[in-house]
Amino acid sequence: MKQTIIEKESKINHTEHKQDGLMEKWLPLAVCLFFYVAMCLIYGPQLGADSNGYIHMISAREPVYPLFLMAFRMVFGEGHYLYAVAFAQNLLMAFAIWYLTMYLRQRYAWKEWMTYVMIALHFAVALLCQFAAGRASIYPNSILTEGISLSLWLIFIAFLLKALWETRMRYVVYALLLAAVMMDLRKQMAVGYIVLFGTLLLGWIGQKGYLKRMAAVTGMILCSILLALGGTRLYNYVMRGEFTQNTRDMNLVLTTSLYIADKEDAALIEEPVVQELFRQVIDILEEKECNYRFAKPGWRNLEAHYGAHYDKITVDTTGPMFIEYAMEQGFAEGLEAEQEADRMSGVIVRSLLADNFGTYLKVYLASVGNGLINSVAKRNAFLDWYALAAYLIYTGLMAACLWKKETRQTGLFGLTILISIFVNVGVTAALIFCQTRYMIYNMALFYMAGILMFYEWVKRLKGTQEI
Repeated sequence: MKQTIIEKESKINHTEHKQDGLMEKWLPLAVCLFFYVAMCLIYGPQLGADSNGYIHMISAREPVYPLFLMAFRMVFGEGHYLYAVAFAQNLLMAFAIWYLTMYLRQRYAWKEWMTYVMIALHFAVALLCQFAAGRASIYPNSILTEGISLSLWLIFIAFLLKALWETRMRYVVYALLLAAVMMDLRKQMAVGYIVLFGTLLLGWIGQKGYLKRMAAVTGMILCSILLALGGTRLYNYVMRGEFTQNTRDMNLVLTTSLYIADKEDAALIEEPVVQELFRQVIDILEEKECNYRFAKPGWRNLEAHYGAHYDKITVDTTGPMFIEYAMEQGFAEGLEAEQEADRMSGVIVRSLLADNFGTYLKVYLASVGNGLINSVAKRNAFLDWYALAAYLIYTGLMAACLWKKETRQTGLFGLTILISIFVNVGVTAALIFCQTRYMIYNMALFYMAGILMFYEWVKRLKGTQEI
């Protein structure tokens, strides 16, 4: 009789423990879903300046997002599909946050309250975008590549951490498959390859079979890049009848080249037709004051002026003007004229960059400074100093965690996110200006890693496994 009572109590305790485990696992997902579904229902889909390019599947856009929109348009119809897109993007964001957070929860076995702190960081970034940023919209509601790229980036980081900590090559494969999708979503996401290689290169040092494993990673990265390039070319072959990359990639570098150019630089361009185009463009940009010489002194003013005039150069001027000029030279409207516009852009960039490198470097460094701040805060006089303090504290915590074997895993998490920020800022600043839209990917991750490193060191100082 006594044994039966004990067995019943054991079963009851096991059932209660199982129920608690289910609550710990699924309640955070419910919270994420509630937040993002509510934001979707309240605000609905938001169109941006670039949205029509994806909707109309123009050749300047990578294939994944236009195809994503096309699939929803086919299923839900022209009148309602954007609402379905926004709803799906919000569901994906909720899942991505939950997936990453629960992996960390499983890895660290932290108290349940920590789970909601980590989730709240993502909510805070979303609310910042909705109420404090000029865009006034969370990205999962936006008909832009960020609608899904932010979510995919979180899942990518989860795969990368699994590969880093568990030394399992299958997670490298998963991450690189996702990297290929992200690269065909927007070229900026090629930073994932650099982040993955740099993280594993540093994080796996000292492990058995290190060189062999890194050689395998290098080979897999090359295969992933070829997959992404092949995907874009196949898309253009089906859509436009030509096995080629998307157009206007060179237009990004062209914008900076024109911003730092002077009229006298026309002499550097040897091709007469392109030289004449350059003169016409420079005259227009001079009228619009789209040149570094019109910026007020100081790196903040230079960066602000560059950012304010970027679209005036690339969207309002060079985009349509170069294509029209190519058509005037006899190139057919559409892909042929766009490819010639790209070629002429390349001629200008190669002709001017070396001679103007000093000015380019000045603009680049100003953009890097802006990008580093936008990765962890919003630009203003006070938050600029806050960002500097945040990076110093973060770096100190990371170094302390890496120093001790017991906390090295957490230090590697911090290192992964810091590498992500620096690579994203460095690459983006070289191609375009570092507005929040391009920097937002690592904001919540920065604070997740920072809090976790602090949490681990508090535990160590208290000599306890839990807080």
